[in-house]
Amino acid sequence: MQKVINGISIHYEIIGQGEPIVFLHGLCLDLNFMKLNYQSNINKNKYQQIYIDIPGMGESPAFSSPQPSGNYLIELITKLLDELKIYHFYLCGHSYGGYLSLGIAYSHPQQVKGLFLTCPVITANSNNRITEKHINIKEDVFKTPANKYAEDFFKMNVLIKNSTWKDYLDRIVVGLEKCDFNFIEKLQGNNYKNYQFQQETKLKNWRSDIPLFLLLGKHDHVVGFKEQAKFATNFQKCNLLVLEKAGHNLPIDQPEILASCTKYFFD
Repeated sequence: MQKVINGISIHYEIIGQGEPIVFLHGLCLDLNFMKLNYQSNINKNKYQQIYIDIPGMGESPAFSSPQPSGNYLIELITKLLDELKIYHFYLCGHSYGGYLSLGIAYSHPQQVKGLFLTCPVITANSNNRITEKHINIKEDVFKTPANKYAEDFFKMNVLIKNSTWKDYLDRIVVGLEKCDFNFIEKLQGNNYKNYQFQQETKLKNWRSDIPLFLLLGKHDHVVGFKEQAKFATNFQKCNLLVLEKAGHNLPIDQPEILASCTKYFFD
């Protein structure tokens, strides 16, 4: 489905009925990443799942005016939800989708019922993040495929095995093939000031009683886990789990634990 917001077409899918959960994928991915990671773990009779392609990614086309920014993406997403008559909802986000989720929760705290985040960005400027060293762990006989994405797979996944490679192709590569990288470059331009939520400093000190579940990778070289763990102390109701055998692609490294945590939080 498509809906035009501020002259910009946004693609989304809705599954199930009940309390709304809004799913926001990471940078350069698409809604399939969230859909394949979560759909089977959510009770579709209890929860309405709203999967969104962030502009410039998936089936949502890029825009050039106004200047792409984190704040404007938040505005588009919240206006889309208003158009869909979704006023109170949970947010489930990964990486930059987690950052946008936090921005929405900070801007509209009365509308957000809970946050389930995996490897969320806390500091937009990657030069100022506290990150970790990436590692690879081979758990079965894995022959490196003759595929242009194989190098990225080793760079992003901790667990190297046939099942994680298959999930990487199904959940990551599909998004990469559709991504408008010129749009991403514009979004991250101006030394990440466009990419950054304008209230980031206040957000980091924000104290809230919104229920939060943070699932983090011990070997996340993109966003780390220490800033997120510190941030978690600002929330009165928080579950925090740091996984040893996981990096930034945690949902692919540890799908069983992700499924268990999802069911725990939402059921």
